[in-house]
Amino acid sequence: MHPGIFSTAGDMVFLPVRHHSPACARAVREVIVALRPAAILIEGPSDFNDRMGELALPHTLPIAIYSYVQLGGVRRGAFYPFCEHSPEWEALRAGRELGAALRFIDMPWADMAAPDVAAHRYADAELRENPYIPALCARAGVDDFDALWDTLAEIDPALTPAQLFERVHRLCYHIRASGGPSAEDLRREAFMAQQIRAARAELAGPLLVITGGFHSYALYAQLHGLAPLEAAAPPDTAPSPTPDERGIALTPYTELRLDSLSGYEAGMPSPGFYRQIWGDRQRGERGTYRTLLASAAVALRRRGQIASTADLIAVETSARALADLRGHAEVWRQDLIDGIISALIKEAAEPGHRNPFLDALREILRGDQRGRLADGVALPPLVGDIERQLREHGLTPGEQQRRVQLDLEQPADLARSRVLHQLRVIGVSGFSRAGGTDFVARDDLVTIWEDWQIVWTPDFDANCIESAIYGTTLAEAAWARLIERAGGIERSAAQAALALLDACLMGLGERTAELIALLSGLVGQDGDFFSLTAALGHVLYLYRYDHTLGAVGSARIGGLLAEIFERSLWQLAVLGRPQGQDRELVAGFQVLLRSFESCEHALGLSRADLVATLRQVAASTSHASLARGAATGAMWALGEAPIDQVRADMRAFAAPDVLGDFLAGLFALARETVQRHAELLAGIDALLMDFDGEEFLHALPALRLAFSFFTPREKAQIAQTLVGDADSWELTHLDVDITTAARAHAAERRLLAMMARFGIRGGEHG
Repeated sequence: MHPGIFSTAGDMVFLPVRHHSPACARAVREVIVALRPAAILIEGPSDFNDRMGELALPHTLPIAIYSYVQLGGVRRGAFYPFCEHSPEWEALRAGRELGAALRFIDMPWADMAAPDVAAHRYADAELRENPYIPALCARAGVDDFDALWDTLAEIDPALTPAQLFERVHRLCYHIRASGGPSAEDLRREAFMAQQIRAARAELAGPLLVITGGFHSYALYAQLHGLAPLEAAAPPDTAPSPTPDERGIALTPYTELRLDSLSGYEAGMPSPGFYRQIWGDRQRGERGTYRTLLASAAVALRRRGQIASTADLIAVETSARALADLRGHAEVWRQDLIDGIISALIKEAAEPGHRNPFLDALREILRGDQRGRLADGVALPPLVGDIERQLREHGLTPGEQQRRVQLDLEQPADLARSRVLHQLRVIGVSGFSRAGGTDFVARDDLVTIWEDWQIVWTPDFDANCIESAIYGTTLAEAAWARLIERAGGIERSAAQAALALLDACLMGLGERTAELIALLSGLVGQDGDFFSLTAALGHVLYLYRYDHTLGAVGSARIGGLLAEIFERSLWQLAVLGRPQGQDRELVAGFQVLLRSFESCEHALGLSRADLVATLRQVAASTSHASLARGAATGAMWALGEAPIDQVRADMRAFAAPDVLGDFLAGLFALARETVQRHAELLAGIDALLMDFDGEEFLHALPALRLAFSFFTPREKAQIAQTLVGDADSWELTHLDVDITTAARAHAAERRLLAMMARFGIRGGEHG
């Protein structure tokens, strides 16, 4: 390494930082105060430079710069988060105090957005994902990169800026030498070097360059004519997005979001801990761990649990001993966690076991601060459109939750419902549907209504801003989000149909051409009969019965219905014997029959294809008895199977273990037809009379299920048909011996017990 890189004074100074590091933030301020640079050049999105003044407003941190882009039909967004202890944020504050020029110098994220580019722009992937780190951790006696960083940079408050930045320079230099940069890194560094040269040509006085440590030496080498560590950046041939395809804005952020990042997106963990460290050291206070332990104890008390004084003393004693053993200048984050484990957890924890004190401490370390933007920030057009629509429809959320009941038969309420569903689809919090008509199950369509709960939540502003990636108006954004969601569906016609239902709920039925083309492709890929017929049910409702949402008679939806109908027949023919899906199987046959009866002429559905498939299934030994009964019932309901054929099919299933399943399918599809044919009921009665006691008991559960398709009144009518006038029966005297009578009595007890088990009136308890 060239020794000039270590200088914290001179014409051009390079400070390597770890994003969100309190130690780096403190050292950055000290260097700025001593150097008094003419300009501070910071790794950050250069397309935000013309709005740099917005960062000087009195925001509540954390906040983030949110950059988003739509290119080639793909939408992506990225965040540059700032919290109180971010070096970049402290550089902006100190620079404003001194009147220095402030600029971001990184390539705009919209110009490099790709699926493999991290969306968290202040992550540590280059540092932690490197073969050099495990060896260094082993030598330092620590577990991971975060503990290594704390040991080198954070724990010792006596480190001078020069000492700290030399350590970071050396660490990052060796990391880079061991792993090497990506093509994205090289392009960014070429861009940043160009920005630094432009600032040097424009401004007189010292320049201070603040970037992630991984980039510092590469920039120094480029600007001082040193031999590069790597080859030059490859040219970027991707087209740049137009102004209409990109955007950038400030958005609220949270410590929870900072802490939840993992893998390639991960940065400094436990932001609540480092915020407390930052504040205490700014005030010259020590013993942060005591504050954190006290906060954890308070959190426990709020949950109705108590941490005794003895527990707190034991944890503190263990944590201090561990800190001394590890050579820490003060008790640190992992010392506290390990102190609780060693002092309060006496046995090896089983997987999933949780300790209340440890959980409370981890929540304190994570932090609960939520950012809020100050007035005066330029917001994306979508935010203004959402606010306008909420205001116009009387839906603006407040601090107190309120309920809004809507009658969707009323035009004004229907319009409000559409706005609420659009907000639901783009994921704006604070608007939840608590009740009303279920358009998926459709079990009660007598009145069409909805019940919504509306309340302002801390995530509301961030949700609105971050949804700007989808469009400039609420309807446009909701539609784009729905199309994106549909594009992520894989081989599920049922999920595709729900996307179509959402389009209608949002009042965007006129835009369905693109969606239906997408859904049509999904239908062609779906080989699941149950998924297809579930989709058919949703689409049939929209096409045939939905007057409220405005989809009835839509030619596009009708075309999709016909396609799903045909595809369902293909899959029914090869269905075989599915297990555990009897209810879905019956529903699938029912929706096929209902679709044909409702739409045969309007959509030209093929009777010949339907009947041929039903005949194939009815005769197929590879299909389940339930399916074969349903196929026979459907043909009978369509007038394509004479009664003699139905009786013959039924006699083929006379065995006790299959009769009930066959009849369940038959009754489900031809319930009304069955009641009009007494001879069929007599045939069923004859089959049952041929069973002995054990056979009848074996058949009983499935028979009960089969007859559950009839209403109580219909069951009574069937019984009347079978037995006629019971009062006119003559009781026959039976001469039986004691053994036969005992057997009959035992069989009767078993029958009554089974009736009671399945809830049939007349059983032991009925």
